[in-house]
Amino acid sequence: MKILMALMGLEIGGAETHVLELCKVLAKRGHEILVASNGGVYEKELDSIGIKHFKVPLHNKKVSSLIKSYALLKKIIIENEIKLVHAHARIPAFLCGLLQKKLDFKFVTTAHWIFKTSFPFNVLTNWGEKTLAVSDDIKNYLIKNYKLPEKNITVTINGIDTEKFSQDINYDDILQEFGFDKNKKYIVCVSRLDKDRSLCAHKLLEIAADICKENVELVIVGSGSDESELKKKVELINKKIARKIIHLVGARVDVNKFLALSSIFVGVSRAALEAMAAKKPVILAGNEGYIGIFDESKLQRAIQTNFCCRECENILCEKLKSDIQKLLNLDKKSLQKFGDYGFDIIKKYYSVEKMADDAISVYESVRYLPKNILISGYYGFNNNGDDSVLKSIVDDLKKSAPEIKITVLSKRPLETSKLYGVNSVYRFNFFAIKKCIKQTNLLISGGGSLIQDVTSTHSLKYYLWIINLALKNSVRVMLYSNGIGPILRKKNKILAANILNRVDLITLRDKNSADELKKFCVDKPPIIVTADAAFNLDLPQTSALLKFNITENFFIIALRSWKYNAEAFEKNIAVFADYIQQKYNLLPFFVPMHPANDVKISKKIISLMKSTAKYICDYTTNDLINLIAKAEFVFGMRLHTIIYAIQTSTPVLALIYDPKVKAIMDETNQFTYIDVGQLNLKKLKDFASDILMNRNKISEQIKNCADVLKQNSAQNTKLALELLNKPIF
Repeated sequence: MKILMALMGLEIGGAETHVLELCKVLAKRGHEILVASNGGVYEKELDSIGIKHFKVPLHNKKVSSLIKSYALLKKIIIENEIKLVHAHARIPAFLCGLLQKKLDFKFVTTAHWIFKTSFPFNVLTNWGEKTLAVSDDIKNYLIKNYKLPEKNITVTINGIDTEKFSQDINYDDILQEFGFDKNKKYIVCVSRLDKDRSLCAHKLLEIAADICKENVELVIVGSGSDESELKKKVELINKKIARKIIHLVGARVDVNKFLALSSIFVGVSRAALEAMAAKKPVILAGNEGYIGIFDESKLQRAIQTNFCCRECENILCEKLKSDIQKLLNLDKKSLQKFGDYGFDIIKKYYSVEKMADDAISVYESVRYLPKNILISGYYGFNNNGDDSVLKSIVDDLKKSAPEIKITVLSKRPLETSKLYGVNSVYRFNFFAIKKCIKQTNLLISGGGSLIQDVTSTHSLKYYLWIINLALKNSVRVMLYSNGIGPILRKKNKILAANILNRVDLITLRDKNSADELKKFCVDKPPIIVTADAAFNLDLPQTSALLKFNITENFFIIALRSWKYNAEAFEKNIAVFADYIQQKYNLLPFFVPMHPANDVKISKKIISLMKSTAKYICDYTTNDLINLIAKAEFVFGMRLHTIIYAIQTSTPVLALIYDPKVKAIMDETNQFTYIDVGQLNLKKLKDFASDILMNRNKISEQIKNCADVLKQNSAQNTKLALELLNKPIF
């Protein structure tokens, strides 16, 4: 993953060290880490491990600094194609929250401390999509004061690098720099020395004369707004005692060496944990309160407050002095027991690996899209072919991933919702569609022949508009088992190419469609030839013969009106139907797949016939598939009638009005077809004769092809879910 860490600065401090250690572990694991902050002493350490730092004045609340920081962060995110931002303080989080509304990235935060919750701070605080809290009490603070859902908060730790913070670290250089004596005992306090963080240092100075006897000295590490005041006090105390018992060393990046030097550590938070990693006895004391000498009896309270003493008793000089003297009076073996216990706690609960695992678990939780799918196609028009495609898509998705939320664009949304158990939106309610797109993570366009202008240019532009709207809203787009073309108009080819080259995945129901895409230069997304979605429909188990009172052998006729059909077409079909009934004693069974289009021509042909025919209009897809399975053969134009026939190993005599019909016949090695514009009655009769004479052989051949097509069809759902489940960064 590529992750941008945004924090106020990189000077000495618990949050800063937390981020530094987290960056180091994540980088070691192979993630690409970038850091934006006002900079500081830790910049060199980041640079030494190859982590790029961007100087951004995120430490300053001035309006001019906020504007500059916003612009710089925006530039960093865009130029480095950042998909995940992790903010570690209020100002960075506020700015990143604003930027997320404009840019496409995921946003998490870490709450290292508690902040003011009064206006306007409560309004300006942004905790991102997910939040890491460094203690249980901070988690409770977030829930109580910011109403964050508990499920969005992960409690993490201040992970400590036990190789860096160790009692075995060589510190000869600081002995020489400050004139320290290895034979003396050093009480070390590490803290940010701002006015709201320096209370412990002030208390130590108050009791310094009492605790710094003979071979004991006090070392204070840190800097901040209160440093000059502390420095004055230190100078006065040292002067009064007439020897240097207190060392104020300022901000240091080699804190680990001072901890290795120490005999006792006094302080809170991360610095206390680092001292424990170095096997030093720790007295927990800070601005928030006082816990005292850390041992097994103090563990629960310390963990609850992240070793910060929040809501504990106040620091009292007498109590602090008593605890320090108690530790100073212990022999080396007894003292070491405190250090060993602290080290065991660090190894068990506070490793840097655990801290990194916590962060990665949160990153993973935002890395994947919610499973919201919008399906666009020719749905709600009572067209059995398109309806069967929709049924197959919905059934397969629900079967594979029941948690998916599916919405379908439909001409009859209430009917579609009821039939398929999905949400549905009216396909021409453009405001509702735009709103729906914003809540969608994957648009499935198809199946069916949507990308063509033979029906009309308006139809093509409608489906391309839906796709383009999804792309503009960073929604993943898949053309699902589509039939492509033909696209006749040059402008339409250019428009289609511009949009389709930006989608994420295209699956096609036949090779001809792949060739069509090549013709108008669609080659950017992965293009996979699968099979029509309807091939993956489950075959019905119950018979429809009784339902429709069928007691004789029959064949299915499924025709559609076609603008190029001549008047002789209807007469010839009527003659052919009469011929089959008279010669082979097969009942012609007319089935209009799309009643709005097919009823009229079916009834017209029946009226021209001399023999008896059967006609049904009120049926389900299962009914039709079952009837086709029982038929001697299918004679038709409609693609999905032919697909149902292939599924049930029923031979087909096809009339080709569209390349998609010829493609599916060729793919199943059935060459019993005639172009609808070149109808030849003799040829139809010969094809029918051949089919009926060799029906069993043809059925076996179709079955072998159907098994392959069903497997290929199942790939559509698998590929859709892979696309939906693919991480976004």
